[in-house]
Amino acid sequence: MNKNYLSICISLVVASEVLIADEGKKETIMPQADITAPVFSKAKYKYVKKPITADDGKIHGYVRMHHIFDGEDNGFDKVTGSTLGLGLGYGKEVTAGLKIGAEFYGVMDSGLTDTDETTIAYGQFMNEEKSPNELDAGYAVGAHISYEKKGLFKAKIARSQFKSPLTKIQITHVPNLYEYARVDGKVLGGNASLSYMTKMAYGSRSAADWGLIGEFTGTAGMQQIPFDVGGGKPYLQRGKFHGIDETVTGSDSNGILVLGYEKKSKKFDYRVWDFKIDDVANNFYADANYKMKIKQGIGFKLSGQLWNQNIDNPAYEENYGGTLLGAEAVLKSKKLIGKLAYTTKDDGGILNAWGANPGYTSSIFSRNEYRSNVDAYKATIIYKPMKKFKIMLSYADYGKSDMFNKKYKTAPMTDATERDIALIYKPRKDTTIKLFNADRTSEYSTSKKERTQNHTRLIVNFRF
Repeated sequence: MNKNYLSICISLVVASEVLIADEGKKETIMPQADITAPVFSKAKYKYVKKPITADDGKIHGYVRMHHIFDGEDNGFDKVTGSTLGLGLGYGKEVTAGLKIGAEFYGVMDSGLTDTDETTIAYGQFMNEEKSPNELDAGYAVGAHISYEKKGLFKAKIARSQFKSPLTKIQITHVPNLYEYARVDGKVLGGNASLSYMTKMAYGSRSAADWGLIGEFTGTAGMQQIPFDVGGGKPYLQRGKFHGIDETVTGSDSNGILVLGYEKKSKKFDYRVWDFKIDDVANNFYADANYKMKIKQGIGFKLSGQLWNQNIDNPAYEENYGGTLLGAEAVLKSKKLIGKLAYTTKDDGGILNAWGANPGYTSSIFSRNEYRSNVDAYKATIIYKPMKKFKIMLSYADYGKSDMFNKKYKTAPMTDATERDIALIYKPRKDTTIKLFNADRTSEYSTSKKERTQNHTRLIVNFRF
């Protein structure tokens, strides 16, 4: 499906949300990805530690446990899955401006997974075969070399994560990695970049993006099957780098050209991106945020986003393409954050094969806003009754898309919904404990085949 339009964009943003420094310190805008990232206010929030790829001559990383307690016994919900994950990164400035580094991500079964079950959460693992007897340890390795002339430019060649709205996605243990070359520089008071991606390695949760979340529609971050099902059928092994032409069927793509521009001020910021996937599609994305302080400790943020996809491959013209529009309002006080979000997608789903999840209405297990003819609504409340403890409650309604599911052999039969409750406790600056329950109904749930979820998970993360 082709949409004719002209898009101009010249830079890249490295931060997706804002962070306010601790009370008593100068207010500072910092990159961070936590759902509780505040709008412009003076409420107490802690400084975020450097990522594991920091080039400061120190080892950074995390140790993580992810465990499922229960789930619906309907053959659709994931009732078991228990893993231990590890991330390690080291980088160093070897001479003025020249930096090198490497990173490692791995995951293994904790020994608590019930291998007698068939509905295992394979998005926690990295195994090639979809089998409870093949829960082998998996890993992905990255590296980078960069040269920076402060105030002028930064050039980088890497196999690493790529920070952008169209590569931002939820993970369990191992993130998506990209092979790319990139140049950043200052243009008109903002940050500009030019990048070229040649390969991609899918992370652990991409199996869920393909199946459970994407429901085989190609709209949730991965389009190709991540498992070896035999019979000589092609698949994409997670953790291994694949050419961009391998990430979708029927393409001779040489890579992805990425342009972007980002600019911030005290109250207003915007981002503009263009991902040109050779022989597949052009993805144009833009968003903007307006921040306003109502009074001391109370802030308001209004955001808008646009994602336009212009398909350039006959294999996908019939089912994919078009435009997604979104809006979000956030009101934040010292102990309470409230969010209201809306997205709408016109005719055609978004071919989402390279790990993108920028939508305001996205939930833990639902990304239906990227499907054809969807109006999605989401409300979120985050309450902080005490310094180290938060409660999050969200509810989303996605209605029904019009994407026929060839795997399930059914059109959408009911409204897709998701309710999430999360308890988040941070006993130490480096430790986070998260207990959450997700209650979801798939739009492909039928009277004969119930496709619903209601399960509880525990995540314990130690960061160093």
